Amino acid sequence: MKARTIGFTLITLTSALALLAASGVPGGYKFEPQPSTPLAMYGAPTRDPKLALRASGAVYMLAIQGGHGHSRLGLAISHDGGDSFAPPVPISAKEARVSSHGENSPSFAFGRSTEMYALWEQSTGEGMGTNLMFARSLRFGHSWDEPLRVTDKETPSTNAFSSMAVSPRGDVYAVWLDGRDRKMGPPGTSAVYLVKSADRGATFGRNVRVATGVCPCCRPTLGFGAAGEVHVSWRHVFPGHIRDMVVATSSDGAATFSEPVRVAEDGWKINGCPHSGASMLGKGNRLYITWYSDGDGSNPGIRLAWSDDGAKSFSQPGIVSRDILDANHPALALAGDERLLLTFQGRDPVKKSGWNPAGPYLVEISHEGQADAPQAVPGHGKAISYPAVAAGTVGRVYVAWTERGEKGQQIHVTRGRLSTKGELKQTSAAR
Repeated sequence: MKARTIGFTLITLTSALALLAASGVPGGYKFEPQPSTPLAMYGAPTRDPKLALRASGAVYMLAIQGGHGHSRLGLAISHDGGDSFAPPVPISAKEARVSSHGENSPSFAFGRSTEMYALWEQSTGEGMGTNLMFARSLRFGHSWDEPLRVTDKETPSTNAFSSMAVSPRGDVYAVWLDGRDRKMGPPGTSAVYLVKSADRGATFGRNVRVATGVCPCCRPTLGFGAAGEVHVSWRHVFPGHIRDMVVATSSDGAATFSEPVRVAEDGWKINGCPHSGASMLGKGNRLYITWYSDGDGSNPGIRLAWSDDGAKSFSQPGIVSRDILDANHPALALAGDERLLLTFQGRDPVKKSGWNPAGPYLVEISHEGQADAPQAVPGHGKAISYPAVAAGTVGRVYVAWTERGEKGQQIHVTRGRLSTKGELKQTSAAR
């Protein structure tokens, strides 16, 4: 009799989970009602957060401090689950001016041991564009080595919209849009460049041009395959001002790349730059990619697709933002317990005729590629921008964003947990 009771309980829970996913009912995560502004106590404006969690539960937040005239990059650490953060540890040089706006914001990544890495754009101070800068910490982010420049060009030109990621082998990769080859592609386009460090960020190799004819302000991104592949995505400019996402792959440690594969035939025709890059993440043998497109004008939204053959082909994309208005700027994250999460910004389609302030949304994606209904992250009072997400074990999730207030910009952080079994059963009973 007891065995039947246990079996019935498991079936009830499974049915509740299936019902929740199939019905598209949002609310899989229970968030605290109001976000915190954990760095406001240190006086300076803050913006453009990036989040990461260690297995210990420590929360790491990369942040820009100061106004746009003089900005500095730092790393704030919390050892109490985000209740409080220590003052940011400086990463960029004291006199440096970090350039960060929109998708052209810094990147942060863990190494395989005690290493932590940061990548950012920095003004040259000479009116000649920016330098792409990198710094590492071998001491869990508590102190940082002197920054170094990773671009190897002799004649200054623009760099922008950089991304960084660490491969499963521990190599550090950076990609960015570079202006040194503007004459090689169609007018108004840029080039994607890549650089690699095989010694934990102590030195970097030569810059490798991956592609030309690239949309000049949509951030390229990196992903890695189970067989050691290095994948780079960008928004390519096709004839007729069509700007769709592509992925190129290297099987020799980024020495050479394949011809790019078009992820989807969105056919987005736009004679300008949408400032909207993709996010890409490998999980097992599958490579996920998410991006925004207007499509043919009738189906705008955040797309999700994946490849199970090393980026040689991709699944038919689905629009995971559903009916959320003005959805944009997606970011993927893999939790410590293997949950795949997606965050983006958008507007509620019901309140205030759809013109309420933009807010962060969260979507969980199953291994089969099924996406839950977007869940609004509560607590934002004014328009937000570029949310970031990180998740740990035991169902925890952290979402951070920039919000403008009366005293300037501040980073807001809110925390959530997966709903309990009891809450799932109540949700099922209520329906």
